Amino acid sequence: MKLEFGLIPQTSWGLSLANKLGKEEWDKIRKEVYKKANYRCQICGEDGVLHSHEVWRFELKKKIQRLVGIECLCEMCHNVKHFGRSKKVYSKSYVDRLIKHWCKINGKSERDFNAYNAKVHLEYKKLAGVDWQVKVGRKVIV
Repeated sequence: MKLEFGLIPQTSWGLSLANKLGKEEWDKIRKEVYKKANYRCQICGEDGVLHSHEVWRFELKKKIQRLVGIECLCEMCHNVKHFGRSKKVYSKSYVDRLIKHWCKINGKSERDFNAYNAKVHLEYKKLAGVDWQVKVGRKVIV
């Protein structure tokens, strides 16, 4: 699938480079990410308002959360990536638009979306409650 959710367990909410680095340093990083992506969403190609999305991988046995990249995303793709949060903070009509966006980008139906959402929810439960060691490169940030 081209557009997937980016799972972040509750124990890691708020742990991001944007929150750990100073504004000046983070702005430099995110602007470089935008430039490398030719100022377009790396998923859908949109060239509107852009966001930087941190891509994390989780090594459950070692309890390590590792930063593996930063993507340039449009607002819609970014809010789909954070669908769990989006459901809590946005209106039902906007969430419906996010679901339609996911379906369009992935060439899937709403039924497919619901099955995917249920599957991801089960994956999220495996990650929840773990006291993650958060790593960026070799450096531990938490």
